[in-house]
Amino acid sequence: MALPTQFAHRLDLPVRADSVDSPIVNYGDPMSAIHFVTDDGQWARITFDRLDSLRVSRGEHAPFPSHPDCADDYHWASTISNSAWLRERYEYEKIYYGRAYNFGGNVDEMIDEYSHYLFSFHDEFVEAIAAGIWIELDDTILGKREMEIPHPLKGLAHLPIAEYFESSGIRCFVRRNPTPTDELDRAAALCSQTILEIGAELEGSRSTSWFLTRRVKNGIGKTYLRSYFGNAEQTYDTIPSLQEIRPRIDTWLSEVRERRRQMGKQ
Repeated sequence: MALPTQFAHRLDLPVRADSVDSPIVNYGDPMSAIHFVTDDGQWARITFDRLDSLRVSRGEHAPFPSHPDCADDYHWASTISNSAWLRERYEYEKIYYGRAYNFGGNVDEMIDEYSHYLFSFHDEFVEAIAAGIWIELDDTILGKREMEIPHPLKGLAHLPIAEYFESSGIRCFVRRNPTPTDELDRAAALCSQTILEIGAELEGSRSTSWFLTRRVKNGIGKTYLRSYFGNAEQTYDTIPSLQEIRPRIDTWLSEVRERRRQMGKQ
């Protein structure tokens, strides 16, 4: 049976790569990133949400045909539909890790949340499989510099605590993203955006354990309630209120209280 055709679909980005300069690609330590010069002379850095794979190839001809809807439209950045590479990576993770995927997470997130990205430079292509991307700009190369706030992967730790609540005798704090919903959704078209962060105050210290995040993929928005390791515990089509996600948080707090009781802690 013939496999479905892999197509390149235009990815709308706020910058355009210079048509002559080559990119600098870094994998790991301290972060995986693509550095390149834009067509207006700035330096850009692409970083990744949950990067799975990265590859660089030489060539002058695009490795995938453009989808008929955008065949006559030049685009240096694309996502690939019906990606054989993404399917291959998903099958690998499913076979060898299964239920052990990401500390008890669901391997199907690779099909639901990940994309195959293609970036075209001068006689070079950089491809990545990841759950999202983000672009930073500066007058000089960002290199190994820390991601700067408000990079979405930095979370909300820089914001003041918005409110508190108590459950099972445990006090919890909440941080809220003040970004308007329409602006947040525009940003979520590239990378997950954190809406809420929730954590407990225990023995004089604070620890964030829950994240409510928003992602828009192929024009469809979804909101995820994620636990400490980033696994989606619940998924919503709209943005739920704190009260709507409280039952799952309260169950967790009850479990925390019971574990502490068994350990002889208050």
